[in-house]
Amino acid sequence: MPLDQRLLVEQVALLGESSRVTSVAGGVAVVVMAATLWSFTASPLVGVWAGLMMLLVLSHVAFHRTMCAPDLTVARAEWLEQLYHVRNVLTGLGWGITVFFVLRPGGLVQIGTVVLIVMTVALASTGTQAANRMSFFTIVLPSLGPPIALLLIQPPETVPLAGGGVLGYLLLLFGLHRAFNRTLLRTLQRRLESEALAREQQVIFDTAAEAIVLVKGPHILKCNRRFLQLMGCSEADVVGSPMWVWHQNADDWQRHSEAALTAMHDGRAYTYVAPLRRRDGSTFQAEMIGMPVSPERPEAGMVWMGSDITVRLETERALRTSEERFRRLVSMSSDLYWEQDAELRFTHLSGAGMDRIGNALHDCMGKRRWEVAKIEGVLPEQWQQHKSQLAAHEAFRDFVFYVSRADGTRIWFSTSGNPIFNENGEFAGYHGIASDISERMRNAERYRHLAYHDPLTGLPNRRLLSDRLEQAIAQAKRRETQVGLMLLDLDDFKIINDSDGHAVGDAVLATIAHRLRLAVRDADTVARVGGDEFVVLLPEVEGPQAAEAVATKVLEAVREPVTSDQRDYLLGVSIGIALYPNHAATGEQLMQRADAAMYRAKTLGGRSAVFASITNKG
Repeated sequence: MPLDQRLLVEQVALLGESSRVTSVAGGVAVVVMAATLWSFTASPLVGVWAGLMMLLVLSHVAFHRTMCAPDLTVARAEWLEQLYHVRNVLTGLGWGITVFFVLRPGGLVQIGTVVLIVMTVALASTGTQAANRMSFFTIVLPSLGPPIALLLIQPPETVPLAGGGVLGYLLLLFGLHRAFNRTLLRTLQRRLESEALAREQQVIFDTAAEAIVLVKGPHILKCNRRFLQLMGCSEADVVGSPMWVWHQNADDWQRHSEAALTAMHDGRAYTYVAPLRRRDGSTFQAEMIGMPVSPERPEAGMVWMGSDITVRLETERALRTSEERFRRLVSMSSDLYWEQDAELRFTHLSGAGMDRIGNALHDCMGKRRWEVAKIEGVLPEQWQQHKSQLAAHEAFRDFVFYVSRADGTRIWFSTSGNPIFNENGEFAGYHGIASDISERMRNAERYRHLAYHDPLTGLPNRRLLSDRLEQAIAQAKRRETQVGLMLLDLDDFKIINDSDGHAVGDAVLATIAHRLRLAVRDADTVARVGGDEFVVLLPEVEGPQAAEAVATKVLEAVREPVTSDQRDYLLGVSIGIALYPNHAATGEQLMQRADAAMYRAKTLGGRSAVFASITNKG
C-alpha cells in the first residue's frame, strides 16, 4: 500500500481512537450546556436540543468501533472520513445555535456563559481533531460562527469588542491546530516510513541468497531462512546457540573471530573458509564474510554472511587439474602458452614455439601485448577492438600478428585467450595459446597472388586489370581527368611457338613483359590478358599526345631483338589506343574500342599504334 494511503488509514484510525474520549467529554459538555440554558430559559426546545446532541455524542461509539477496525481498507477509510465530517458539521451547528436560546442577547452574563462553554468545546476539539485538519474545521467553524456573527452584529454594551475577541480566539485555535496537526502527521509519517523500511529489510533478510547471522560475543542473536536451510534446523535450534557449535572444529571459530576483531578495528571485512556442521552431522565447505554492526562499538556484534562453496571448490580443483594437463599438452605442441595478470601484463610464456622465434619475444614479460615492439602486423582499428574486448573481460579468438626473427623472417601467430577470475569472482587476468600460422599465411598470400596475376609473367591478369580500370575511371570522373588504355598484340609470335616450341615462346613472353614494365611509369599498369595480348593502363594521361608518346616507347621496346636459346627473335606489336571519356564512358566499352583499334592496326600491317578514332603509324 502506498505511503499516502497508509497515512489516510492511520489518520482515520486516530480519529476513531479519539472518539472514545470525545463521547465522554461531549456528553458532559451537553449536560452542562443544557443545565445552563434551562436556567436562563425553561423552553422545551432546550430538551429537544439536548436529546439530539446526545445522539450525536453517542454516535462516537459507532465511529470508534468502525474506524479502529484492524481490517480497515482505504476505500472504507475514505467513506468513514466523509461521514465523520458530516457528523462534525451537525455537532458544530448544534453548539453554534445555543446562542440563540438566550432570550436577551444583550445580557452579558447569559450570552457570555453560553459562548464560554462553546469556546471550551472548540478548544477541546483542537486536541481531539488534531489528526485531520478538515475534521477540525467542520466542527469549530459551525460552532463558533454563529456566536461571532451575533456578537459582531449586536455586541453587549459593556463589552463592545466581544465579537472581535471571539474571532481572535478562533484564529488562535486555527494556529494551535495547525501546529498540532503538523507535528502529529510528521511523527506519523516517520513511523510509517520506519515500519515500511523495517518490513523491506526483513524481506531482504529472509529472501537473501546467502546465509546471514547476527553474532554478539559467541552467541547467535538472529539468522535468516537461508542459514536455517543450510544447517537443516529450526530457528529455535540456532538463536541463542554459540557460533562454534556449527563449526566442525570449534577452534576454527575461535581463531577466525579473533582475526575478525582485528580486521574490524582496521575498518575491513573479514573472510574465511571453513567446514561447517549441519544438525544431522554432515559437513560442507562454507565461505564466511564478517562485518561489524558498528565499527565504533565492537560490543554491538558482527554480521556474518556465508554460502556453501563445496561445488565451487570441487570445480576449481577440476579446472586446475585440467589446466595442468593443458599446459603439458601445449609444452609438447608447436604452440605458445601465455598468461597475463589483471593489468594485462605478460607473466608467463612457454611452449615449443619459443624455439622457432628465438629471442624475438624475450622482452615481453611485464608488458602488455601492444607494448611489445616485436608484435607487428596489426592495424590500429584491430588494436582498438582487441583492447575493448580485454577491457570488457571477454574471451577473444584468432587475433593475428607476426614477430620478426633476427634473420628478418616473419613468423605469423593466431592467438586466443580466456579471462581468469579468482575465488571472489574478481578479474585476475588472461591465459591462452598462440598457434604458428606462418605456412597458412604464405599459402594464402600465394593464392591471392595467383588469383590476380599471370603465373608466367607475374603481371596483373584480366581480373586485377578490370578492378584497376574501374578505380581509374571513378577517380577520373571526380578529378575530370582522362584515362588511357592500350591493347597490345604481338606480331608473328605464333611462328615462334610453332617452330621452336612453347618453352621458347614462354621465355620470349617473359622478356617482353619485363620490357613493357620498364617502358611505363610506376603508376601505370601492364597486364597480360591472353596468350600474346597485353594491356597498358594509364590512369592519369594528359591527352592523346601523352598516350601516343607511351605507345612509341612500347613499340621501340618490343622492336629490340629478344635472345632465347642462343637465337635472336625480332618481333613487332600492334597497339589499339582508347581514351576515357573521349572514346567510351565505361571500362568494358573502353576495352572494346581499344580492341577494335588494335585490329585496325593489324590490318594496316602491324607494328603500329592506332587510336580508336585516328591512326598513327610507328
